[in-house]
Amino acid sequence: MVADADCVELLLQKGAEVNALDGYSRTALHYAAEKDEACVELLLEFGADPNAADGNRDTPLHWAAFKNHAECARALLDGGALVNARDYNADTPLSWAAMKGNLESVAVLLDFGAEARVRNLKGQSPASRLVALLLRGLGSEREDSCLELLRRAAGHLEPWEAARDRDPRLGDRLGTLGTAPGSLQGLARCAVRRSLGVRFLPEAVEQLPLPTSLKEYLLLLS
Repeated sequence: MVADADCVELLLQKGAEVNALDGYSRTALHYAAEKDEACVELLLEFGADPNAADGNRDTPLHWAAFKNHAECARALLDGGALVNARDYNADTPLSWAAMKGNLESVAVLLDFGAEARVRNLKGQSPASRLVALLLRGLGSEREDSCLELLRRAAGHLEPWEAARDRDPRLGDRLGTLGTAPGSLQGLARCAVRRSLGVRFLPEAVEQLPLPTSLKEYLLLLS
């Protein structure tokens, strides 16, 4: 486990190996990413590998996204973490955030160019991981907002016909969202975002010669 930032700094100054592995092949940064932005920034300053993969190929960014520590995720991304890193199941940090309905982390990852249409080895997208949460009756307004954000980023959602058997009301809603074709505007937004590459999109979009309303649209704000 990672102690507070002052203790970590003292250990590093005394020569502690910043990328040392524990029995699970996890580094200190993996643990810090779950809960402590200050420790994340300090470890990165001392040369911690932001893309270190543990025994399951999980990166610190996966864990920051899963625990919904959006500021830890932002610090990792600023420090060079790969936003579309894949774990053993080919899930990205965005999928880990989506499966928990972590709205703040989803928003940060999408700001840094996370791919919303990516699929894991089972064919699941980030949106479908979130739908699995909703079908367990664990959804709230936050999860609804998260699903809408993923829909905007992807341009459209896939149909979930089987959802009607488990939750008719939710199934009808998802069926409507999934069967409606993506609008030309929505698909164009997705294409433009992808063309900008993996970078901090708010800065990239700000440089485009577009009216404010279109910039907000590209940043999924409308």
